[in-house]
Amino acid sequence: MKYIIYFFSLTAFMYSCQVNPQQFVELTDNLEIPSNSNIKIIGGEYTFGDDTMDGVIQIVDKNNIMLDGDSVTVHGLDFSGYMINVENSHHVTIKNFDWVDNYKYAIRVLNSHDITINGNTLSFNKKDTIGWIEIWTGVNNALGGGVLMHQCRKCELFDNTMQQQNDGIALYECDSIQVHHNILNWNTGFGVRMNFTDSCYINNNDCSHINRLTDPSDCAAILLIVSNNNIVEYNDLTYSGDGVFLGQYNHSQIPNNNYFAYNDCSYSPHNAIEATFADGNVYKHNLCNYSHYGFWLGYSFNSLVDSNEVIGNQHSGIAIDRGYNNTIINNTISENPTGIELWEGDPIPPYQDQESRDYFIKNNIIEGNSVAVSAIKTEHLVVQNNDFIKNRNGVYFEGSSSEDTITDNLFDHTTIFHLENISYDDIYAINNDFMTNDEALISCKIFDAEDVFVYGEVIWHPYVPGPDPVWQTTPPTDLAEPPAIWYQYPEACWGYGLWEPTTIRYDHINKVVGDASVHISTGNGWDIGASYRPGSDSLASWHLTEMDSIGVWYKSVNNTGYGFQYHWIILGNNCGGFYKYTASAGSVLNPTIGQWVNYRIPVAGNSQWSRSSQGNISLDEINYIEIHVDTWEYGFEFWIDGLSFTSYYTSIDENDPDSRQISIQNQPNPFSGYTIINYSIPEKGFVTLQIKDVAGNVVMDLVNKVLQAGNHQYELQAANLLPGVYFFSLEFGGQQIEAKGVKVR
Repeated sequence: MKYIIYFFSLTAFMYSCQVNPQQFVELTDNLEIPSNSNIKIIGGEYTFGDDTMDGVIQIVDKNNIMLDGDSVTVHGLDFSGYMINVENSHHVTIKNFDWVDNYKYAIRVLNSHDITINGNTLSFNKKDTIGWIEIWTGVNNALGGGVLMHQCRKCELFDNTMQQQNDGIALYECDSIQVHHNILNWNTGFGVRMNFTDSCYINNNDCSHINRLTDPSDCAAILLIVSNNNIVEYNDLTYSGDGVFLGQYNHSQIPNNNYFAYNDCSYSPHNAIEATFADGNVYKHNLCNYSHYGFWLGYSFNSLVDSNEVIGNQHSGIAIDRGYNNTIINNTISENPTGIELWEGDPIPPYQDQESRDYFIKNNIIEGNSVAVSAIKTEHLVVQNNDFIKNRNGVYFEGSSSEDTITDNLFDHTTIFHLENISYDDIYAINNDFMTNDEALISCKIFDAEDVFVYGEVIWHPYVPGPDPVWQTTPPTDLAEPPAIWYQYPEACWGYGLWEPTTIRYDHINKVVGDASVHISTGNGWDIGASYRPGSDSLASWHLTEMDSIGVWYKSVNNTGYGFQYHWIILGNNCGGFYKYTASAGSVLNPTIGQWVNYRIPVAGNSQWSRSSQGNISLDEINYIEIHVDTWEYGFEFWIDGLSFTSYYTSIDENDPDSRQISIQNQPNPFSGYTIINYSIPEKGFVTLQIKDVAGNVVMDLVNKVLQAGNHQYELQAANLLPGVYFFSLEFGGQQIEAKGVKVR
């Protein structure tokens, strides 16, 4: 209602100004505008400096002014002073200036009220791109930009363009300011800066791409420092250091009660929304995707995080250190390394007694995260009526976890543990739906005192009986084909920078076999884990004891100049156990840059693929396979195709001539210390495997014996081979084929 009354008063004022005859005035230096005037500056291009910092145009102790700058361009000198300076005045309208640049601020307004600034282009004023911004400094250290207001109230700024400078609009110790429908993007400090400014309405502005060449954590699309009771909604805050940054340090006894709604804060290299030491803020229907953090609410309390979209962030979706009494409801939180991260970190004075406690997490969809919820030293955590869908891990507890309850949730096909309790407290987790009636399976996916007796117990009876799972007992001939479902589980990455999100989807064009390959694209690259799930919402339970190898085709794009850093494959079961096959990324992944390469990994491991294990694991019940690729924090593209498990004995189709062929391939190629020769024969018989030089001379006999049908490997230690080109020759059943290998170094 206050805004409606304000609009009526502004309209009445504008109408009263129109009764005064308009005067056409040429712009001169130190032009004083009298009260009760309607001034039109004569069009043209002007250049004036303002070394005295009192304004080229001066409105001081005046009221009832209409100032029109249509067709006027004004250039300052040396990025100092102001083109228009307003002090101790009211009912002033400044409109339609075509262009103002090269000042510290184009317009400065001090201790005034009912000021309207609309339809102006105030760009390319004072701009810094390097160095740290001190956000707690007062108006005397204002950075420069489009409009500066100090101790003003009941003002309106709309339909202006203010770009390529430090601040779009800076408000110090103001209240009841309306800022709407402005273009404030591509500045280097802040789109809208608010210091000790209350009861403002900031809506429908473009504050995107606010960033600096240095660390982006000190700039933001919208900054609120000890600013309260503001409404911020429907703004474009994308690609900015922070979308929203709210700071209340040492003023947290003052409730903020700010309302942030329907803003797009995505693609921030720092945080989509950051609020620290803040009290009573509401965040609803915001987009907080593909940023370093979606929400960073350190030491915040009494917050409501409601109905936001928090997808694909680089670290955590929602992260809160030592917060309390926060409610997180109705959000979509997916594809983050950690969906919701709560902890009690090292204390910051004077908040050392503030604990992580009293959280209410309800009615959220939490899907496809590496960890859905992590609670470390967090007490009285209530997690209720959430849908946990296909997360790698569900809810994780560590440290003091007293009075934590997990009730009435759906846990749909968690890869490893639904609930993992490594705290020393009991967790109450009753009436949850684990999508099965199999109590042994549920127990396997809950880690607690039954697994390590010193930890607390997870009390999960009674539970909601679910349908019997549909089991995929035999792996498909190619796991990289629809209708299989692939999820990507990125680990946390600490690097800043604008980056593209991580995606995983089928590629029906760039493939080797079948209808499609699995394509991973990431601008991050920090341990991207691609995880297979059967289609039709079924569960895998593979018996691989008669399988000797994992076959796969890889291809990649990596333009970093550093190549790949790490690579491993995981075969895991339903109870937290897994085999890990680790290979040198340099020898396995770097050869795939720009080309398809086929690998066959022995399930027993070898010198190229080192196998380790964790937990109780065997090959007789494998639940999932993951392929992990890591470039630290550099982006890449990666394709997976023809992923299959191969048995010791390959059946022969007499009517299929391809099934009676022999094959041979080696990798890595080129090689230095060793290479793995993979070869196959269609039936039992005598095999000859040799190394020949380019003249066809036999250099070494490797295999001369009867072998069973199927796939075989020979690990060649190449220390005795000189650098050069060699041919690996396979003879079987009257057939002979060769594969070329190159020995280097």
